[in-house]
Amino acid sequence: MKERCVIVGAGDFYEESLPIEKNDLVIAADGGYLNCQKVNVRPQLLVADFDSMIEKVKGIETIVSVPEKDDTDMLLAIQQGLKRGCDEFVIYGGMGGRLEHTLANIQCLNQLAHLKIKAVMKSKNSSVYVIYEDQIEFDEAMKGYISVFALEDATVSISNLKYELDHYQMKTTYPIGTDNEFIGKKSRIHVHSGAVCIIVSEG
Repeated sequence: MKERCVIVGAGDFYEESLPIEKNDLVIAADGGYLNCQKVNVRPQLLVADFDSMIEKVKGIETIVSVPEKDDTDMLLAIQQGLKRGCDEFVIYGGMGGRLEHTLANIQCLNQLAHLKIKAVMKSKNSSVYVIYEDQIEFDEAMKGYISVFALEDATVSISNLKYELDHYQMKTTYPIGTDNEFIGKKSRIHVHSGAVCIIVSEG
């Protein structure tokens, strides 16, 4: 049976608990292990080069990488989740800190989107998705802001948000999708071609 993979990174971490389900595969990406400790979650797997941790952890399967590498620890953790049959990913601790780390993790979401793997990155009241030639729906109870940014030139339709689009040619050079709003209706973003990053800021 396919599983959901929950990855905890070393970024900003505001959660008081993690909604772990019975069959979840929990992976700590390097210093994400310290975030796991904050909410009393013991990961099944630790992927780390130990550049943000003091020492190795006993009793947990560990894949040791090196600081000088092409793949980030987050990407290595995702690769392990895929290798072990996971078909859905939830990432915590993937934002904040150095901006380049957040952007790298958005690229990881983009890779999963191109593989048609469902994924979301969460932090406090924000959720980040990447959609590639697919669609995503939000129920009428959603409140707050939602922004859509083209990661590559994309054709996008937006329905039942404050600002709607119909097969709009969204460009990477123009941030037209910033600060849209939920209006109490079931809404949909349909990416007919290309890829977009969607950021939901619930209020």
